Amino acid sequence: MVTTEHDEFPEGVPPEPAFPLGQRPLHEYVAHYAREAPDRVAIDYYGAELTYGDLERAIESFATWLDERGYGHGDTLLLALQNCPQYVIAYYGAQRLRMRVSPCSPMAKEHRLSYQLEDGDARIAVAHDTHAGLLESVREETPLEEVVYARFDTYLPDEPVPAIHPDMEAALETERRAETETERYLDTILAETAADPPDVEVAMDDICLLQYTSGTTGLPKGCKHSYANVLFAASTSSTLIEQDAETRHLAVMPVFHVAGKLNAVDSPMIQGSTTILLTRYEAEAYLEALEAHDPTNGWITTPMVREVLPLLEEGDREVDSLESMPVTSFGQALTEELCERWEAATGAEMSEASYGLTETHTRDTFTDELGIVEEGFVGKPVYETDIVIRDWESHEEVPRGETGEISVKTPSLFEGYLNKPEETEEAMYDGYVLTGDIGRMTEDGCLYFLGRRKYMIKSSGFSIAPAEVETVLKSHPGIANAAVGGRDHDRKGEEVVAAVTLADESLTPDDVLEWAEDQLAAYKRPRAVVVLEELPVTDLGKLDRERLGEVVASE
Repeated sequence: MVTTEHDEFPEGVPPEPAFPLGQRPLHEYVAHYAREAPDRVAIDYYGAELTYGDLERAIESFATWLDERGYGHGDTLLLALQNCPQYVIAYYGAQRLRMRVSPCSPMAKEHRLSYQLEDGDARIAVAHDTHAGLLESVREETPLEEVVYARFDTYLPDEPVPAIHPDMEAALETERRAETETERYLDTILAETAADPPDVEVAMDDICLLQYTSGTTGLPKGCKHSYANVLFAASTSSTLIEQDAETRHLAVMPVFHVAGKLNAVDSPMIQGSTTILLTRYEAEAYLEALEAHDPTNGWITTPMVREVLPLLEEGDREVDSLESMPVTSFGQALTEELCERWEAATGAEMSEASYGLTETHTRDTFTDELGIVEEGFVGKPVYETDIVIRDWESHEEVPRGETGEISVKTPSLFEGYLNKPEETEEAMYDGYVLTGDIGRMTEDGCLYFLGRRKYMIKSSGFSIAPAEVETVLKSHPGIANAAVGGRDHDRKGEEVVAAVTLADESLTPDDVLEWAEDQLAAYKRPRAVVVLEELPVTDLGKLDRERLGEVVASE
């Protein structure tokens, strides 16, 4: 077991999480700052500022309306929204009444939306009005009774900075729907409803969040998170990046995903800081936001870094407010060279983001002040968090340096999967969640994440973690990015096949195979190489190993 003790946190990293208002639900933190600093900016949306006073009035009005409609403890509100102020308002308005919030990707298709509505027994949804047709198509087969619609123009300023994404422009051109008893607009509700919600006593162990897994290994599962789970994760994140009232977080990662929500919706409320919220990412737009809105930190991916850096370096771009920038690899390794270039261009330190999963409300490790930038490195356990690398079958702890299954015990650990007691029992061992992730722990207590067990390649009796092979392939100067998968083999079981994108167009698959002979053990070497224009990715920009498997199988 690895636990980072109080005196083991490096200098510059606070040794314990801060709860400035104590163990209270986050919506009470919002209400506190609305009273104490009503004019402080909570959300900066393309230059339009929503203060804590504004935000709390909107939250209270929406909570009042929900109460008048008969919603309360145990009811579920489904959120199908892109990044926008309405997400924050609906999220905290529902939790104010002890309701459960169920974030859903606004890119979800009929099957996924229907499943999540049914599984969570959600009678009400808040969604962009561009999704009206999709919501109507699932009404009869789900518990859905009424929909609250949102539009981007409600909070956008007349001249947004940066310019909005083309998809947002297209949404603004759609006509506003006629309102009915069961279809309302949130702006209408807020304009017509007094901010007078009932006093609802909330227990910290009440369930306030149903955060669904991605469903890559079966049907998505709703992780039940309590107010205490969410508060601990928010405080941990806020403390590690040393937020205060002056912190301005530039948020572009999707808030329907647990990590995006944690960074943009939850953790800023701990100290009453500001979220600079962008609905969609574009490299030029992100750079304009860096220049115009003076963020102190953000969170992006390595592919984004590679897009934004040349724009930063090629012109006279004034970006000098940043203090830190965590980065998630998403299939492309963060390198020392990228970190050095970023710091030269912005003055801000760049570091690998932490390890986490939906079941733990993410942020289970920290990398701050550890000074390590390596493929797979995800840092040390955060506050009050234990991480054990276990044998896949016996679940016993394996020696340091050996690979096995990552398991985590943390105060933000979920309360189980909704309606799935057997799956919950299978996912747990001795109070730890069994993640299904391959990892190893170094002698000094640093965790390396090596991928999902599902994608482990079994060849000639050996188990091969794709990340190990990918790290080696990416070290070739002619390879821009690489991913590997297993192809069926009648004698070996599987063999390794690599998909690569090229930095040197003259490089051939045979060149890669020949080079790999001196770099990898025989059983780990790719037996075929396919060159792609780009690797397949998911909606979140992560490497899509399901689609990669199809590419590998067909090679």
